Amino acid sequence: MKWLFKRSLVRRVALSLLFAFTLAWAALIAFLYIEFSMNMSTDSSVVRAGRQLNAVLADIEKEDVAVAVTDSMAKLINELRRGEGNLPGEVVFMLKDHAGRMLYVSPQIAGHALKGEHDRMVDIKLGSQSYWLYEGSNTHWKLWLGEPHSGITWLLGFIGSSLFMPFLVAFPFVLAPVWIAAAQGIKPLRMLGERIHQRSAEDLSPLGFDPKYAELEPLVNALEDLLSQLRGKVDRERSFVNDAAHELRTPLAVIGAQAHVLSRSTDPKEREEAAQHLTHAIARGSHLIQQLLELATMDGSTHPEMQRIDVAELTRRHLAQASKDAANRQLELMLESPDSVRFSLPVPLYESVLRNLLDNAVKYVDVGGHVIVTLRLEDGVLTLSVVDSGPGIPLEEHALVFDRFHRVAGTSAHGTGLGLAIARQACQRMGGTIELAQNPAGRGCAFTVSIRSRLTLDSLR
Repeated sequence: MKWLFKRSLVRRVALSLLFAFTLAWAALIAFLYIEFSMNMSTDSSVVRAGRQLNAVLADIEKEDVAVAVTDSMAKLINELRRGEGNLPGEVVFMLKDHAGRMLYVSPQIAGHALKGEHDRMVDIKLGSQSYWLYEGSNTHWKLWLGEPHSGITWLLGFIGSSLFMPFLVAFPFVLAPVWIAAAQGIKPLRMLGERIHQRSAEDLSPLGFDPKYAELEPLVNALEDLLSQLRGKVDRERSFVNDAAHELRTPLAVIGAQAHVLSRSTDPKEREEAAQHLTHAIARGSHLIQQLLELATMDGSTHPEMQRIDVAELTRRHLAQASKDAANRQLELMLESPDSVRFSLPVPLYESVLRNLLDNAVKYVDVGGHVIVTLRLEDGVLTLSVVDSGPGIPLEEHALVFDRFHRVAGTSAHGTGLGLAIARQACQRMGGTIELAQNPAGRGCAFTVSIRSRLTLDSLR
């Protein structure tokens, strides 16, 4: 029985159709009531009956004939009224001559003085009963005709009940084709669900499913795009693991070999060289592991925390930290920036970009060269550029330097090939971009990072 309480699109369509029918029924009741209210004084059933009787009486001069006609009309109308079964009371009649002498009166209103408007209907109350009263006159007689009613509530109920049965009969004939159409429309979605359910967790191949209906195309296309992204991610992670294992194999092999030399050799000089090689291999392996962890952290799906800081001051601190390595290689390290640049960004990600770009420049620039860091803020866009006078990178490799473990051919400096990949990943997490170009002043590289303010991004959306 649980299926009765589960949400169902087909059931929802049926309930929506029922709700639509109910609204249409209520709207039609309101329309008919308003139409009746607008026409009740001049074109209601009471007015039409009164006019017809008045026209007949206009051609009659004898009292007994006029009374007989009025009595016959009263009996005929009330007989028809009783046949309806749900109309209150009986229609009442009163007939007088122009001298005011009473000729005919229904028992229900005997003793009451009727007052209305000529050839119009008015709403009056006689005792406890309300009437729609018509008053008419001709050359011989004055006529009053009144139809009892039970107020607005009764009228709305009467209109609603008269419309209910046609709506009730029509509903199944409308519901059946809609129900069948909805059930058939959901069928491809169920087939898609079954196809996905039957796939293994390792199967990321395309679905190859024809949705048939245009409404299902966005869902199928989104699933295909998701599977394509997952295939790409799995391929990248597989390649990443293979490359990481390959890169770690070298320092681990050196560590093992030099540890063996240290444990077996008795030559002090040989032991000292082994210790140096061992220290270098440990440092290289530690640096590689640190960068791998940094990349893994950036691959997370959490949104980075924004902080409003003085980016110029933060950049100066990082340049001060890099100045020792720059001095060892006789490099000139310069910063071109305003005294203060206030900007909101994820500080750890920005530091990662700046640190890797500085390390990359200091490591690969020839001895005696220079590195120029420029920082500026214009129109809500923070721009960081790191320009060096190093050997440069061939144009054909500009698109490859941001790949993981890619190293430019002919490079003599030791590295993991992860620094620029980390910088690009950090830029993407910040919603920014990083580009590589040739040094405008000549030999070397120019890396440019652009980060747009979140306020600016929100206004663009």
